Amino acid sequence: MRECCFKINLPLEEAKKRYYDWMNEDSEWNKSGDCMDKSIHASETEGGWTYFVDFEGEAFFGLSNESWMKLAKDRSVTYAYYDEDFNAEVIVIENGTLIREFSLYEDEPDLNVNFGILKYEEDSLIEDWNDVAVFLEKELIIK
Repeated sequence: MRECCFKINLPLEEAKKRYYDWMNEDSEWNKSGDCMDKSIHASETEGGWTYFVDFEGEAFFGLSNESWMKLAKDRSVTYAYYDEDFNAEVIVIENGTLIREFSLYEDEPDLNVNFGILKYEEDSLIEDWNDVAVFLEKELIIK
């Protein structure tokens, strides 16, 4: 099982344009918000956030914080990923500033990163794979 998603504080149409520019792609979206040639689904919620979910779980895995900063520009982005191999990633950018980066790679521990802290972590630190799964559930799953 893989879970991979992010949100950006932009309206849906602007967020999709930013996504295409960031990925250097030009694809079409159907009316339900699915990218026609990928496993990506986009939807907007109240409050001006657009959520992107990768149903295959690999489209955003392993991207650098620099790449996420290019997507965010002066906006806020929250990204999380985890998989059954105990890899996990979190990136939180607020108004164009990297606030939190957590990367846990089971087979490549030299690449692990633990930078910053979130207000969310006042009650529970993000320290392992399970913590990322809980964070993703709480912060990135549209209810």
